[in-house]
Amino acid sequence: MPLGEIVGQVILRPIIEGLSYLTGYVILKGVTLGAIGLASPSKMFQKNPGKKKWHQIDWSLWHERTGRSRMLKAEIVCVVGMLAWGLVGMGIYLEHRGKETENETSSRYYSKP
Repeated sequence: MPLGEIVGQVILRPIIEGLSYLTGYVILKGVTLGAIGLASPSKMFQKNPGKKKWHQIDWSLWHERTGRSRMLKAEIVCVVGMLAWGLVGMGIYLEHRGKETENETSSRYYSKP
């Protein structure tokens, strides 16, 4: 295994997944006021009990539990967190780009010859 793959799988992946899960958890609990159940990260990539074969794709958003209420899958919580960080990054980029454009136009019109 190359060093880059080891670093990516052992160090970066848990950090990124943990950060995105935590962000998604806070957002979803805040938006729904705690009314929705969220699966823990240890249940990530677990299939529902009815999907036992490897070729059966589980497209459900909910983690079904026998005898208990259903919970939103941990993968969905991570996706919400990643989308939130993507929006933050896009906002930072657009804000920075707007300031550069503002500086260019102000220097073009107000510069002394």
